Amino acid sequence: MMKHRWLYPTNWDELAWECKERAGWCCEFCGIAHGTEVVSERTGVVYTVHLAAAHLDHDPWNPQPRLAALCPSCHGRYDYSWQERQRWLALEQLRHQLWVDAYVYGEE
Repeated sequence: MMKHRWLYPTNWDELAWECKERAGWCCEFCGIAHGTEVVSERTGVVYTVHLAAAHLDHDPWNPQPRLAALCPSCHGRYDYSWQERQRWLALEQLRHQLWVDAYVYGEE
């Protein structure tokens, strides 16, 4: 399920379809085909691969999005480093705010 659907262009479904068509309905990173049944290495559960159109620049507002058709595994790996960076930035902002509060209000 897509998060923050309201951020995406109104023609997102069409853009995502075109992205998957362009990729030949295969993951652009590992090559697995859409609809393939695989066994999860982690859980042992059988699941069907459903490709997603992934923003390579992580910007859903981009009017000319750089999209790639990715399977869930590749999409997760691709997004992981970006998500880690976002967490690090949030922690840095919090650390800075605590420093500012301590300086302004004399808190220790």
